[in-house]
Amino acid sequence: MRRALALVELRPFGPARRLLATSLALAVSACGGGRAEVLRPSPPPPPASSPAPDTPRNPPPPRDAPEPDPEASRLFLSRAAEQRPAASAPVPRVTALALANTARGEARGMAPLGDVVSLALAEGESAAIPVRVPRGVDECAVFIAQGGLGVIEVDLFVTKGAPPALEIVAQDADRGPIAVIGGRGACLSVPGAAPPAVELHAQVRRGAGVVLVQGFRGPRPAPPPGAAPPGATPPDTAPPSAARRAPPR
Repeated sequence: MRRALALVELRPFGPARRLLATSLALAVSACGGGRAEVLRPSPPPPPASSPAPDTPRNPPPPRDAPEPDPEASRLFLSRAAEQRPAASAPVPRVTALALANTARGEARGMAPLGDVVSLALAEGESAAIPVRVPRGVDECAVFIAQGGLGVIEVDLFVTKGAPPALEIVAQDADRGPIAVIGGRGACLSVPGAAPPAVELHAQVRRGAGVVLVQGFRGPRPAPPPGAAPPGATPPDTAPPSAARRAPPR
């Protein structure tokens, strides 16, 4: 009896420890079938890829595209009634090379529309050149004015009628000694059957010197891939009857 009491006094927490161990064993067996699971942190999710931007089938022209300078048209119309035939001048070789280089980018694949016209213009003067603009939607024209030494600002206009009822049909939006109407695929044409009689005017707004003018004519460039021509049914909405059927085997 004294020995049992002594063991109780030496190990006062023994029964409590055994009871706690038994409870833990029962809890583990009830939750995991007797197997203890090791918790590991889950791997981080992969970085989300940014969605590809929707590319329009026929993107609109850029908003920062240059606009024709109203000062050029005001000066031209104010002096159109006083316009005199401009004096012809020899074709400078360097200016002719510059004109050909400009045409490679602005009128690619087009044929010259007449010969090069060389004009000697003073500041504020302009000269008229008779031209014919193609009609319809298949052909179009590009007009280029290349200023030579001493020409700071040159302008180009396509007009119809005569003063005081002179009307500007098209005007360049370039700055500097080069002026282009209808370049880089935006070539000029007029709807109808017969080519209208219009005039092309070159004006030196600042500076003075020789200006070379030439027109180009050719087929209208094809629209960008996926872009339908005006009035056409887009490919993805074409009626089933318009679809091409495979030939019978």
